[in-house]
Amino acid sequence: MASSSEPEGPRAISWAVTSGKGGVGKSTITVNLALALSTAGKRVLLVDADLGLANVDILLGLTPDQNLQDLLRGDASAFDVIVEGPEGLSVLPSASGISEAEAWHPDDRERLAEELVRLERAFDLILIDTGAGISSKVTDFVLSSDRAFVVAVPEPTSIADAYAMVKVCQASREDLPIGLVVNRARSSREAHDLYEKFNQIVDRFLDASVNKVGHVVDDLAVERSTRSQQPLMLADPGSDAARAIAGLADSLIPVIDGEPRSGPGLFERLADRVGDPQTV
Repeated sequence: MASSSEPEGPRAISWAVTSGKGGVGKSTITVNLALALSTAGKRVLLVDADLGLANVDILLGLTPDQNLQDLLRGDASAFDVIVEGPEGLSVLPSASGISEAEAWHPDDRERLAEELVRLERAFDLILIDTGAGISSKVTDFVLSSDRAFVVAVPEPTSIADAYAMVKVCQASREDLPIGLVVNRARSSREAHDLYEKFNQIVDRFLDASVNKVGHVVDDLAVERSTRSQQPLMLADPGSDAARAIAGLADSLIPVIDGEPRSGPGLFERLADRVGDPQTV
């Protein structure tokens, strides 16, 4: 876990993992990707930003004493709330059952941004597991990040909701790099075809494009690891899905190393969005 002293050095880059639709395995991918990157030597802070249905701590088998709600209320500092997960991963847990009105009171959001901004120099990467949907408590984090990854599965409703998320992001921040991660793919060909069709739709209707990030295969090992409350990368690292996530992490390490670290960071952007009445 990071020290409470003021760290020095470049700020962390921030990546939001989102989906539009729930139930597509977004949190599972985010948790295991964070573990894979941490195992590779990156200093990773995993933020559970699903303020309604938090489950990162469950997927990691953690039982935190405090969570993001304590931070929002001013009852704890950011360093008090962060817990140490496996493989050196740092985790900022959230809490279930927080309504949007409770989670996003302007004073609370301002406190959150001010409290967390000092963390940015303690990590290489802040990986954010957002909630599902396109409400402000999701899009605030996505639009404040350096990069966004949209997770979709080969189902029409998932693809439609992923498109809706890309559309919202494009309307608010055209310069945000967005990548597509295909989950539960039956083959590399299926994942490739989905990406090509999705990108064609984005190009035709939004005059934009999304990056091809990669895919994770459909694998029963994922369900087994979830039931045992053990992350896949630890429970079954030799499984097809775990190897796919490890490969995804390997491909993203050069992106982490090459990402610009100047300019406003995640929490400074978040504070700016909090102060903009059009985003509340």
